[in-house]
Amino acid sequence: MRMLKVMAAALTGLALIGITGTASASADVVWPPKDVTPIHKTKAELEVQAAGFTARQQETFPKVFRGAENVSPGNWGGEAEGRLFDDMQYMTNWTGFTVQGQSNTVFMQVNAPGFFQESPQQLCERDRCTGKVSDHRGGVTVFTKNDQHGITIAWNFRRNGEVVWAQSWTAGTEAQLAAVASDRAYTFTR
Repeated sequence: MRMLKVMAAALTGLALIGITGTASASADVVWPPKDVTPIHKTKAELEVQAAGFTARQQETFPKVFRGAENVSPGNWGGEAEGRLFDDMQYMTNWTGFTVQGQSNTVFMQVNAPGFFQESPQQLCERDRCTGKVSDHRGGVTVFTKNDQHGITIAWNFRRNGEVVWAQSWTAGTEAQLAAVASDRAYTFTR
């Protein structure tokens, strides 16, 4: 049920983007948030967290990316896949799957509170932003596009200072990427 609410919020946001180019002022967020508490975890804690992220991808990707099959999350890590270190404040992975026989890949990064320093405004000064919507939980999802490489990214800025982003090379996946990036199962605060 929670995933359906996330998808509904993402689709509503995309409808707003299509009509106005951006959502209402409620999508503005002060960055960095006040009173951010950095999270530092051990390698063992990160390994448990990574297992939870992988399970979540396997559970939700077939729903989020309608009809996704053969969902194959890669190992969570940092600079190199599967490399987790004590005190790491971000985790990344690649997840491959097929939809109607076409290969798809989503790259994700989950950043601990306070680790990702750029504000939504700074992100839009650096990259080409295509929209911004409230995630209905006090955060904001910013969409960017890299036309040269055909990459679409949804960046979810959260009130606790976390930033989670998901990117794809498949056109028309903005709503799905927003649903993934705003899914609170991907968090450092547990």
